[in-house]
Amino acid sequence: MLITLAPWRIKLVRTILGLPALAVGILLAWAGYYHQREDHERVAAWVKTPCRIIKWSVDITRSSFGDHVKPSMAFEYTFAGKTYRSSNYDEATDWIVDLRDFEAEGAAIRRGQAYCYVNPADPAEASYRAARLWYPWSLVGGGALLALGSFIFLVATYWPGRYSRYDPETMSRRVGAKVLFCLALFLLGLGVYQIWNTGAHHILWGQMVRSQLIEIPARVEANGIVDVKGSGRKSHMTYHMAHLVYSYEHDGRRWHSDRWYFDAKRINGGTMDDTRALIARYPRGLEFTCWILPDKPWFSTLDPGLRWDFIWLCIPIGFIFGGLWVLKAWWHMR
Repeated sequence: MLITLAPWRIKLVRTILGLPALAVGILLAWAGYYHQREDHERVAAWVKTPCRIIKWSVDITRSSFGDHVKPSMAFEYTFAGKTYRSSNYDEATDWIVDLRDFEAEGAAIRRGQAYCYVNPADPAEASYRAARLWYPWSLVGGGALLALGSFIFLVATYWPGRYSRYDPETMSRRVGAKVLFCLALFLLGLGVYQIWNTGAHHILWGQMVRSQLIEIPARVEANGIVDVKGSGRKSHMTYHMAHLVYSYEHDGRRWHSDRWYFDAKRINGGTMDDTRALIARYPRGLEFTCWILPDKPWFSTLDPGLRWDFIWLCIPIGFIFGGLWVLKAWWHMR
């Protein structure tokens, strides 16, 4: 049985959907534009200059508070006839440097020319990394698209004569088809987002390259336990996450990694006692075995076996198939 709606009810529903979407789009665009905008604009005006890498290493220091692992680098550059040195890795953002990305970047530098970005007003101030605008501009672009689409949606809702061309049954059918289309897009987007956000694509990729892994000796450089507070309904819980950093020799140099698996830097040991028992298996200085990709040695894992984590792919894949099924229903209904 097809439910028919009067034109004013359709307008009301579209307004209830359109106004919040417009507000969220404007909020996202505003947040993206102002996120570290000052730092990005300042560093974006600096001059790209060739430099020479003096140091590119992973420093591990120990104290009574535990092990501290810090990727560190230093470079030398010449600007306006004078030579300067700096160890400023990234001036434009306060993101934490991922150890695997740091090692991969170091490997790329050894194959080509290195560049830094120098403040022309004060040449002693430089940054190895440039202003990376992709994050704020992705928010600006996504928010602007959402705001623009919502605005067009609302304008179309109140366009003169919009609903006078169809009888109530045809009009309701068209509204139902549009609802199905929006639902299909939502399910497809949710499925893709879940695959990306949960790291399922890394898990799947890790299973695909298992046959290419090689076994090499490794040594534990640092270990520890990180307490992570739960969120939402699990805010009362504390997760005890075990982490370690190990090093290995390959391709004439020493590499560092903090990955238990390709996708995980820390693993949940369960209770504090369980986590301590897990860490006790990897004391500092322990010689053991890890597996790496020979052509990309910054990718390493402690367990090359088949992991069943990818079974969680069933959830986002279910969203994707559900979206395709709804899309098929929309095609027949339109």
